Amino acid sequence: MSLMLRLLSIILISSVFANASVTTEQKLIKFIDKAINTGRGFKFKKAEVIHKEVVPSNKNWEAYFLKIDLRVPSKNKNISVKDIIFSNGTLISKDFININTGRSIKSSFSFPATPEMYDSEHLLIGNKNAKNKLILFSDPQCPFCMEYVPELLEWMKKHTKNFALYYYNLPLSIHPTSKTLVKAELAAEKLGIMSDADLTLKVYTELFDFKDNSEASVLKEFNRIFKTHLTKKDINTKDILDRVNGDIRVARNLMINATPTLYVNGKKDPSRSLYKKLAKKGK
Repeated sequence: MSLMLRLLSIILISSVFANASVTTEQKLIKFIDKAINTGRGFKFKKAEVIHKEVVPSNKNWEAYFLKIDLRVPSKNKNISVKDIIFSNGTLISKDFININTGRSIKSSFSFPATPEMYDSEHLLIGNKNAKNKLILFSDPQCPFCMEYVPELLEWMKKHTKNFALYYYNLPLSIHPTSKTLVKAELAAEKLGIMSDADLTLKVYTELFDFKDNSEASVLKEFNRIFKTHLTKKDINTKDILDRVNGDIRVARNLMINATPTLYVNGKKDPSRSLYKKLAKKGK
């Protein structure tokens, strides 16, 4: 993140493009190339626009989703960073603020989902061959998730023919008990005490009474609720840690930093209700 901020600090809030005969994407790449080359400690390899969307509140502007490959000679490695910038073909901006809400519009955009995200490990409910595929990023201790996720899971149980739900863990740092809770849930899944969907639903609907934020306290409360006997060793196996860290990494690559975040058929759905509209239309 610090590197990306460093790069963005080079790019002005707005800049006038020259040469109208060149496409906006080509202008963006050329502009970024020049900006990054002025930095120190890294070398620009390439940049590409991997996706773009019209800004709903201003049809003259588009959001460009960029993947930037860099070489860091001091560490002898290549890295890739992602970012979203905006342009109307003449001006470039790294963000806009909604004057009515005071909020950044950039936070409403995320990179599109990739095909490999629809794997059996993350399929929670539904048919893998379903026409409509949902991806949920969620934190079991997020108040908004605790309200939203149970409703979504109950709905999904009734629409397994045409819908599939893929679930990714995104324990946020503002909820210090979440990561341990997620690991305990994954360990309980391995025991097969109930279906994965029912287990997830129970995690979101139970009222946990954690005495403190320690792993021991969270695990003790989880064992009490679920009648299990999980140990710290059980919840910190390589496969569980790989799953949790992998889910977090996927979220970061998509520039997701809030929960719940829902994707419908590969695209982020800010309303988190598009699936219901698709069902009503018979799609």
